[in-house]
Amino acid sequence: MLNQVVIKLWITIIGVVAVVLTVLSLTLMSFLDGFYERQRTEDLKQLAQNMAHVILSYKDHEKTLNIAKELVDVYDTRMVITGSLGNYVQGQNAPQDASIPEVKAEEFLKHPVLKQAQINDRIAVTRDFFPVISQGGALPHYEEFVAVAVPLHSSTLKNELILYQTMEELRETTYKTTRLIFYAAAIGIVLSTFFAFFLSSRVTQPLRSMKKAADLYAQGDFSAQISIRTNDEIGDLAATINHMAKRLNDLIVALSREKEQLASVLSSMVDGVMTFDNTGCTIVTNPPADELMKAWKYEQGEGEREGLPPSMKSILEQVLKHQKEVVADVMVQGRIYAVVMAPLYDDKQVRGAVAVLRDMTQERRLDKLRKDFLANVSHELRTPLVMLQGYSEAIVDDVAQSEEEKKELAQIIYDESLRMSRLVNELLDLGRMEAGHIQLEIQSGNLLQLEDKIIRKFNGVAKEQGIHLQLDWQAEEGEFQFDSDRMEQVLTNLIDNAIRHTGEGGTITLRTLFKGGTYTIEIEDTGSGIPAEDLPFVFERFYKADKARTRGRAGTGLGLSIVKNIVEGHQGTISVRSKLGEGTTFSIQLPVQPEEGKRG
Repeated sequence: MLNQVVIKLWITIIGVVAVVLTVLSLTLMSFLDGFYERQRTEDLKQLAQNMAHVILSYKDHEKTLNIAKELVDVYDTRMVITGSLGNYVQGQNAPQDASIPEVKAEEFLKHPVLKQAQINDRIAVTRDFFPVISQGGALPHYEEFVAVAVPLHSSTLKNELILYQTMEELRETTYKTTRLIFYAAAIGIVLSTFFAFFLSSRVTQPLRSMKKAADLYAQGDFSAQISIRTNDEIGDLAATINHMAKRLNDLIVALSREKEQLASVLSSMVDGVMTFDNTGCTIVTNPPADELMKAWKYEQGEGEREGLPPSMKSILEQVLKHQKEVVADVMVQGRIYAVVMAPLYDDKQVRGAVAVLRDMTQERRLDKLRKDFLANVSHELRTPLVMLQGYSEAIVDDVAQSEEEKKELAQIIYDESLRMSRLVNELLDLGRMEAGHIQLEIQSGNLLQLEDKIIRKFNGVAKEQGIHLQLDWQAEEGEFQFDSDRMEQVLTNLIDNAIRHTGEGGTITLRTLFKGGTYTIEIEDTGSGIPAEDLPFVFERFYKADKARTRGRAGTGLGLSIVKNIVEGHQGTISVRSKLGEGTTFSIQLPVQPEEGKRG
């Protein structure tokens, strides 16, 4: 309540009125007191001089005293005469209701100021408190009087005339003046109260409107406007606040748009973007960077979940130390990221750094595949070329004497040429598939009949090697959408691989499941299996479980790459799970009805 402007203004005005009236009353009282004292003193001095002249002029002292008595009664004054004439005190027989109380003559005679009249033969004036003779035996008390002492000296007289008056008129005047001042103070307080609450509608009401608008501005609502009712400073302030709100709204809208644009750019970037302060704390990240941070935290373990990994800390330290861009590679969960980190400036001081992280795993993998491809192609072609060259030279040089030997050499040359032809054809097919130049003829077909055909095709080979080949159909129907020729190529390749890696007494199962909108084809064997470190690379070109890359039963290493491309052309996926020494299972998930316009 006391914090309100109206109350403060009211208290201030009342305080000003009170101070002014207090100073005025004190000044007026001092003036009245001084004026009354001077006036009474002059009147008493004049009266005392006149009476002294009368007393000294007449010889009849009794008659003179009577005249003096009548004279002082007119002026409401008491008279005391001391000296050779004897002590005369007027009022010793006065009634009890006399307006001027009686003071003993001895009290005046021992007063140090009044004694000067007799000693120095001059008029003495004093204003002091003297003991008053109380009526009815009451205890004496002091009252204030103005007293004048005039010497009565002549050849025959050595007396002193003292006249004194009370200050009752001054007290009465002061009392009346105090009442008038009190009334003026009451009127001033009433007027100031009215004035203060009048100002509340002229001053505090606009201030309340400004406060309400400021609260809305603090909450982000800049639509509130302050009504301008006056042309004074308050009106100017309201207009300024309205203008400020409009400018702030425009500025915040512009900043919001800029922030949204920046957030949209950051969120739509494929690369991870991070900003750090000087201590390494992360300030801003985009979604790819958030995923990287999660991977880092997982990689660092439970004990060090906070902060940057050591690789990023070292890059940040270099940026802050040298204040220039640093380019480096970091490894996160087996993936390679190229990091470009540059300093962030605040004025001319480096306040942190911004880092852009691009996933270079695929590029590095493609570089490795390109190098491996050249090495593998060279290896695969060199062996048959050497054999062709060697056996053909043997025929030319008549190394083979008999016809049977010549036929054997010619058969080897023929087999190696077929091997080279198959390798080249598979490379061409794989290149066309990856380039999207091969169109799949997807149409409705009976998958059960196709799988039964594949089983019958490999049944003889499997029996020769002591392998049990079986079909496990668990789907409800056999009609699906697929390219029959390409799907036969997929199943042929996978079963052929299974037979080549399954020993005698093993089992190969071709299983088909249907669930939801997809059907799953599994080729499961109980063969040698694939090492765990080789599983991520089985669908790459020229992958072979046989690290020696021997000929004979080993293939070219392109079959699984072709299989993967055909499956992806059907909008499906292929995966593998295997345990070394326990067997391998290839799983193909295909949609029942591929989407139009997305066929390979």
